[in-house]
Amino acid sequence: MSIDSSLYTRLSTYAGLIALTSTRIYPPPVPQNPTYPLVTYQEIDRVPVKVMGTNAGVVHIRYQIDSWASTLAAAKAVAAQIALALDNYAGTSDSVVIKNCFLDMGQSSPYDDEEGVHRYIQDFIIEFVG
Repeated sequence: MSIDSSLYTRLSTYAGLIALTSTRIYPPPVPQNPTYPLVTYQEIDRVPVKVMGTNAGVVHIRYQIDSWASTLAAAKAVAAQIALALDNYAGTSDSVVIKNCFLDMGQSSPYDDEEGVHRYIQDFIIEFVG
């Protein structure tokens, strides 16, 4: 399995998040004619961890996870559930061993008046055996 599927499994089985989004968790782009709220996720960068010049078998990866909703309050509520699911998480998901996961930053994105949508952006750092 991959870290993408592991991340999707963790998010799509977290009760607080699925109560708000059901299984509307996607890699970008947002689907056409979507139902809100929903979540998108994408890998931003990936760096293998080196110890004394040798690959340590651990990968350091940054994911951007966006919460989309019709109000900023709803987008922040979804983001809060994502943080509860992932911040300080360590464990095995879809046979991927996640050593550590933490929230690096979160911010509101400008309101998209044309689409009537608010987005809250979070970056997570995940270290996994890869």
